[in-house]
Parts: sequence; C-alpha cells; structure tokens
Amino acid sequence: MSWSLDNSTTIRLKLEAGYVTSSASFLGTVGDTITASNWVVIDWGDGNSETVTLRTTSIDPTAGSSLAEIGDNSTGTWRPGVAHTYADNGTYVVVWKKNARVGSIKNIPSSSNKWWRAETKVTIGGIHAGNVSPISAVPPVIKIQDNTSFTYQVSATDANSGDNLHYRWGTYKEFIDNTSNATYSKPTGMTLSTTGYIEWDVRDNVTCDASSEYSGCINDVSNDVNDIWSAFIMVEDNGSSGDNKSYIPIDFFFKMACAACAPPPFTDFPTGTQTVSVGSTKTFTIKSKDDGTAAPTISVMGPCSDNSSVWSTTSSNSMVGEDNITTFTINFAPNSQTTSCVVPIRSTDVDGMTSDKSLSIQISAVANADPTAPTLLSPANGDNVSSPVTFRFAGSTDSDGDNVSYTMYVCEENDFDGCSGTSVTAGGNFVPPFN
Repeated sequence: MSWSLDNSTTIRLKLEAGYVTSSASFLGTVGDTITASNWVVIDWGDGNSETVTLRTTSIDPTAGSSLAEIGDNSTGTWRPGVAHTYADNGTYVVVWKKNARVGSIKNIPSSSNKWWRAETKVTIGGIHAGNVSPISAVPPVIKIQDNTSFTYQVSATDANSGDNLHYRWGTYKEFIDNTSNATYSKPTGMTLSTTGYIEWDVRDNVTCDASSEYSGCINDVSNDVNDIWSAFIMVEDNGSSGDNKSYIPIDFFFKMACAACAPPPFTDFPTGTQTVSVGSTKTFTIKSKDDGTAAPTISVMGPCSDNSSVWSTTSSNSMVGEDNITTFTINFAPNSQTTSCVVPIRSTDVDGMTSDKSLSIQISAVANADPTAPTLLSPANGDNVSSPVTFRFAGSTDSDGDNVSYTMYVCEENDFDGCSGTSVTAGGNFVPPFN
C-alpha cells in the first residue's frame, strides 16, 4: 500500500495483495478483475469508503499464489491505483481490511480466518504539503533454507529527496485488529534494522526446542518444513528533523524449507535505487545460478508496467563450469504515465526452491534537466568596482545529479556589444570551488 499526489488535495492509492490462486477464479488469469465489497473496500479516513476493483497482475504456479492490485478501468484502459480527493488539509489514516487470513501461522495463535489489515498515513497540505509516501513491494511468501543464517533486505524508495526511510516492526492493531489488545510477536530470533535489513539465524543449534540434542539454545523454538511465520513491517517516511510524514505497511510470510534445499543465488543484481528518465530506455541485467540439473527460472512479481513497449524481458541460459546460469534482461522505457516502483524478482530452481530480491526504480520527469544558473553573490549588480575584482557565485545544482562545469566570459566595455571578450575557464577560485 502506498500513495502519491494527483494534485494538492487528491491522492492516488496503490495496493497490491497476495492470494492463494485457487481461492477465486479471477486469480487464475493475469488481467482478470473483480469489483465486489467482499474483496476490497477502502476506508479513506475522512468518513468516506469505496468498493474498488482488483486485477490479477502475476501468478506463481510453483507456489500456487497470485498477486493482484487495485485500480481503475472506467475508461477502458487499466490504470493502477484509485484516486480520492480530500475536502480539507489534514492527516488521514487510510485502511483496508478483510478476513480469511491463512491459518497455522507460527507467531499468530489461532490465525485461521483472522482479519488482515493494512493502513497508511496520508498528509494533505500544511507543513508536509507535497509529500508522498514511500513505495515498497515484497513477495507474498519468502522461503528460507533451514539450518542456515538467513538475510533479506526489504527495499523501499521515496520520491521526496531529503526524506529518511525508517523500518520498524508493525503492531497487532495496525495489521490485524485495531480494537484488540493482543500483541504481535515477530518471528522468534529474527532482527530488523532501521534500514530494513533482516537477519534470522535458523541453525539447529540456535533455534531448537527443549527436547533437542543441543544445549544452551538461544531461541527455544523448532522450525519444521513448511512452517510459516508472519512479518509485519512499517516503512516510515521521516523529515530531516525526524518528524513522521507518512508510513506504509508490508505484510508477508517466511516459509521454512528443508535443510538440503539450497536456494539458487543471484550472482548479478542492480544495487541501490535505480533512476530512469521518461523518454529514455534502461536495461537491467540479472543473473542467477544453480549447480543442479537445470538453470533456474527468473521471474518478475508485479512489473512496473504491463505495457510491453514500456516493460519487456528476455531470458537465456548457459553453462559455466558446473553451474547452470540464467541471464535475465529487463528493458524499461517509462512514459509520462509510469510511476516509481519497487519490483520483486524471484529465482526458482528445478526443485521449487526460491531466492528473492527487489529492484527499486525512481522515475525522473525529464531525460536531462538543465542545471540552475550560478547566482552572483558579490559584487552586487551595478556596484562600482576597482581592480582587482573578486566575484563570488553560489554554485549551480542539477536535479539529475550530473557534474556541472562553468565557463566565465570577460567582456571589455569599448562600446559594449555582447560578450566577445576572452573566454576563461574558472577553477578552484570559484566559491564554492569546483573542478
């Protein structure tokens, strides 16, 4: 769940949810939709609610799961997200909730048919005018090889420069029932850093029960194959002074796999947030390997666009030494309708074991924005000066992050008619200095 601004008082809410594919017929076909109050009703936090349309975006046949997003197809063309206009400036909590959460979750007792709940904080006007929420996405279920030390980076991005993203565990009230006094317990022994880095040591001598052959266990818990654990995480968008501007929920599962079920690792993956300009094309190359009998399959779970002229992929396999290598290529050419996104990428081996990472992409409005002009600080325009003259300028800025160079033109007065003087390339004497 996340939101952006269509204008100063209208947000566009986006929501993506994972389901068991067999739970409804529309979840079995990419592009199928459903509009029904028993599926998605959004409470906008201002006294209004709305039944919205849900559309299947991807299917994982191996896992038996589907992803679906809310959106608007009233014009005949699907547009992700639903718009809502607020009458007044203020802070609003937008909520979606539904029952029928899956059962047998290790860290949520009696979880069968419990509610799930997602909320995001929206700020309209005031001191946070122009703010938008962070964006994040994760697979519905992430598999973990038993008897290993597991790590995972939760990825998010924010269109507002200068905002700081902070990750924390969610609460029972935020993710299940805001009227309950029950508490949520994170997966036993799992840690989450404020930067979204998850660590979980599930080696047998660490996670074990009292009857285990091991002694001195750190976490008194046993993990059996196919056990599932729920992760509730909030990504907070904080200003430079630390004040909270918005937050978004992430609700997903960790599923235990056997100790011999080694995941196919990614060997090449883009790091950090990638910036792509409207009107340009960027190619991302991702590689994964497996030492088994076949190369792994790399798949996208929820692409930035379902328009093939905007988002397209190719895949090829090769043998390097004893490793089966898959090379997966994404060609991304955003248009004016494309928004920033976080895309879960999965590698699946022939036995169904998976590795997961997310690709964060920021969209820049133009292919190459002009830098700002340097500003003359002194002497002031029109001042009388005497030789030698020291000029002080405030340096330029560039929204694309490009390096900026300067050239100063010195023009003699003799019946001044334009700048036809000597060209001088400035250097370290500029304030601020530059190369």
